[in-house]
Amino acid sequence: MKRVAIIGGGIAGVTAAALLAREGHDVTLLEGSREWGGSAGKFTRKELTYPVGATLGMGFQRGGIHDRILRHLGLNVETELLDLVMTIKIDGHDIAYYRDRARFIGELQDVFPQQAQQIGTFFEEIDKIQRHVAPLMESLPALPVRTLHDAQLILKEAQSSLPLLPYVTQTVGQVLRRHGLEGSVFARLVDGILLDSMQTGQEASALLGAVALSIYHDGAYYVPGGLYRVAEILKESAEHDGATMLLGRKITSVKQTADGFLLEDRRGRLVLADVVIGALPLEAMQRLVSPPLQQTLKRTYARQRKLAQWATFTYYAAFPEKLVTSDSAFRQIHDERLPSGHAFLSLSRSGDVKRAPEGVRTLTMSCHVPIGYFDATDNVHYGHQIESMQDVFETIVEQEFPGFREQVIERHPGGPGAWVRYTSRPDGGVGGYPQLRSTSLFRAASFRTGVPNLYVIGDTIFPGAGTIGASTSAIHVARQLGVKI
Repeated sequence: MKRVAIIGGGIAGVTAAALLAREGHDVTLLEGSREWGGSAGKFTRKELTYPVGATLGMGFQRGGIHDRILRHLGLNVETELLDLVMTIKIDGHDIAYYRDRARFIGELQDVFPQQAQQIGTFFEEIDKIQRHVAPLMESLPALPVRTLHDAQLILKEAQSSLPLLPYVTQTVGQVLRRHGLEGSVFARLVDGILLDSMQTGQEASALLGAVALSIYHDGAYYVPGGLYRVAEILKESAEHDGATMLLGRKITSVKQTADGFLLEDRRGRLVLADVVIGALPLEAMQRLVSPPLQQTLKRTYARQRKLAQWATFTYYAAFPEKLVTSDSAFRQIHDERLPSGHAFLSLSRSGDVKRAPEGVRTLTMSCHVPIGYFDATDNVHYGHQIESMQDVFETIVEQEFPGFREQVIERHPGGPGAWVRYTSRPDGGVGGYPQLRSTSLFRAASFRTGVPNLYVIGDTIFPGAGTIGASTSAIHVARQLGVKI
């Protein structure tokens, strides 16, 4: 049994805590805010609950990442499998993204009839790539390879994955060009899907891009209340198994000592641990550790230091249910006024009283913005920028729900500063790094820092963004400490 200190109570942190506590380790998790879930957390205003970031549930299907973790722990989370994953609104088209793959491709071919054949052959190639990647990912290898065990997990499926070799150095954009789809509206649609899941568009690795373009067909879910429910259930499981789970304990330093690691919070309280797991962005972890440890982390993550994350503008609102005429819970809306070209809107479903009372709906809406887009040095200018972006968002929401501006019950805009303040994300960066061919898979960031017994997990670590990516990194560190999952 080891004394394990986990910094950060997002999905990665609470997953690691639950798995390690079940294994019998002495776990202490320290979360700086007053909520569990991190980027998949929530905030409440009286009877209204708003998921702060991640909203669309993935990995709950049989054998999916969350399903594996929940079954290992004997837990259940209420979910609703979606036949209609989302509606994509682009250039005057309303495109239904169906869970059924053939139906979705048929929808796209109907919307873009002049490119129907090319779209069909494009998805045939994407499916071929994904079918060969899937067996590799089944055993959840930790990349980049650092141990013999890592290599064995890869080599186990090496023969069946040989057809993937031509794609190792390719991008999704190259696949689009092969099928004559470069520069098309369909290509922009692909860009939007990739950006939301991989933090980049057509420049994404063809191998991971194929997974991102196929994953919704495995199952996408609405979680009543929000994905924060997953974090809360895992937190309760960890506590039941003896873990100490603390809110409002913001760690300010991590030092290596002869007895392990010494953590100090902002009030000077100390925690001594044999193992430290930073469930937070790499940049945040590097700021916490002492100078000798910083140098090791800089060497280990030299490639990631050259990458830029995205920040986000988020908007939360509540309004009367009578304004909803199309009950699609998730919508991707393309609009040239937005910095990244599109926004993602999550609407609470009718009857979800965990988010709003009867007759009321809440929404969470967000778009990617470049880090530095908002002026953090001038509060007045920053405020004007927030107001301007809020106006754009509300114009879009009014188009979706006519009467919104007049009948809105409450609204809460949030720029990158909110993510810095509430989730300790440096510069407000969210979603991890772009999954480029040069910085993903075998060149991704490892959960192993190069310092024995010091680990990092979360969306900046392989395999990357999203709750399933963060949870996978938690599985990797749990396996390192003896968990069989």
